[in-house]
Amino acid sequence: MKISMTARRFELSDALRKYVEDRLSGLSRYNLRMTRVEVTLTEEKREKRAEARAAVDGDVNIHAEATADDFRIAVDRLSDKLARQLKRRRDRRTDHQAPRLGEEIPSQGAAEGGEQ
Repeated sequence: MKISMTARRFELSDALRKYVEDRLSGLSRYNLRMTRVEVTLTEEKREKRAEARAAVDGDVNIHAEATADDFRIAVDRLSDKLARQLKRRRDRRTDHQAPRLGEEIPSQGAAEGGEQ
């Protein structure tokens, strides 16, 4: 997964760049087909804003943003939001799949604890 960063209205330090990469690299466990994450960090008067777009092959892009007084807190919130969205998409995809051709579909009686 490729992570690209853009800093607006401030100079991006190496420590902050490494922190963002470390924090967002763990998102690949939710979706292996995620190819790219574009992160934009913006410094405004009293708040720090972190925005991200995650590109997932075969699916729509995922967008999240977070604000805080510190960039590290904003990146943590952003990472949590992205993880929640990716997990929800993964669960929806696996929950709605039909059973495989070789598998039997359990009947109502077997699902409730057996026949009596």
